[in-house]
Amino acid sequence: MLTKIGVVCVLLLSFIDDLKCDKCLTTTKHFYKKFSTKTPYQYIVDGLGRKGWRHEKECEDRQVWSIIRHGTRYPSKKAIRYITQDVLEIRDRIVRSPKTKLCKDDIKNLKSWNLSVDASLKKDLHKEGIEELIFLGERMLDRHPSLLQEYHHSHYIFRATDTQRALVSGESFALGMFSRPMARKVKFQDPIKPHDPLIRGYKLCKKWLREVKKNTSSREEFYKFSESSHIQEIRRNMTELLGLEDELTVEDLDKMYVSCNFDQAWAPRKLSPWCALFSDKSLEAMEYREDLEYYWIDGPGHEISYAPSCVLLQNVFHNFRNATQGLPEEKGIFYFTHSGTLLKLLAYLGTHQDSQHLTSDNYLQMRNRKWRTSNIGPFASNVYFLLRNCSGAYSVCLFVNEKQERIPGCKSKCCSWEDFTHIFQSKVEACDPNSLCENSQDDESISAPDDRF
Repeated sequence: MLTKIGVVCVLLLSFIDDLKCDKCLTTTKHFYKKFSTKTPYQYIVDGLGRKGWRHEKECEDRQVWSIIRHGTRYPSKKAIRYITQDVLEIRDRIVRSPKTKLCKDDIKNLKSWNLSVDASLKKDLHKEGIEELIFLGERMLDRHPSLLQEYHHSHYIFRATDTQRALVSGESFALGMFSRPMARKVKFQDPIKPHDPLIRGYKLCKKWLREVKKNTSSREEFYKFSESSHIQEIRRNMTELLGLEDELTVEDLDKMYVSCNFDQAWAPRKLSPWCALFSDKSLEAMEYREDLEYYWIDGPGHEISYAPSCVLLQNVFHNFRNATQGLPEEKGIFYFTHSGTLLKLLAYLGTHQDSQHLTSDNYLQMRNRKWRTSNIGPFASNVYFLLRNCSGAYSVCLFVNEKQERIPGCKSKCCSWEDFTHIFQSKVEACDPNSLCENSQDDESISAPDDRF
């Protein structure tokens, strides 16, 4: 017999496997927190725990080299239209339906939901992103106080791509790492236009643009999964749950999912009424659908996507080598960029390599995959290398989203300088992105659009 708590219970649908029969959808306290590259960094911080980086007495931090994605942002122009116009039409269909199986509270929350986003803010940093980067800077200082306590412009490199979201992310990070008066003194290198060949070089890679980014076959697995039984089931069940006459399309799901993504990212502690409409099972499938796109465009799917990332390791290697040789070097190098750079670098390093490719056919087998952009490529995602001197012996440690990762090929958690050199020296010396990318001055310019949403 069905019980009641203030509102009439929804009928239990088979696909809502985590919903108790005595609660409305939006009363759920423990909710799904993986939204691919739109995952708020707060969810990553929640998983870090209180145990920090363990300092060894005999070790001295010598240099930090980092690449950091901008924080939570506003959507693209297309997604702003979804959120401010298109999804409101879907909402009106829901609240008017006499067949809806939603609770009164769920309908009330949808009715009162409204996000006013000016199109002029497209892709700019959101206030939540500012906080993400401030706190990230604070934690960086807390882990490496002897290295990062005081600012002098000759001791640091700060550089961002030529975008508002990357620059303001960098400024916010500096504010967290240094005191406010000191943060005002931080000097950023001039952005390189149109695209920075080091920290956003994929935008200049003709072969990648031609064979991957602009090639519809790169989204083949994404499109196949969009037509798979997993996504079609979400369409049918969501249509029934909401009591709609016309079945929701995949584009309708996108509009609802994007609204869920950004609404959740801007207020990570409060369950978005749009996210509440999706079961955990549905959100997991939608997450995988996004992973398929990133895997085959920015990840391990094509070698040309990640091979040019050797320039980043080249930069790490040359800076660290100078430090080990006693040459003048900065204490900290901080680059602020975008998800495409971070994902390609991780694919190049092979830190999250699965035993098989992600495809539209192996979703269930890959549910525990290593290449999960919710974990490795959220807003404010970061990769940093630490060079340290332990009783005269240098070693290199790698951190991905503030968790230490073993560098593939290394014998220990922190790689001895000798092993690090053995793994990377020949690769970085042979690194020639123009050759890899088949760039030529005679080539006509090819533009690379940003993330769809």
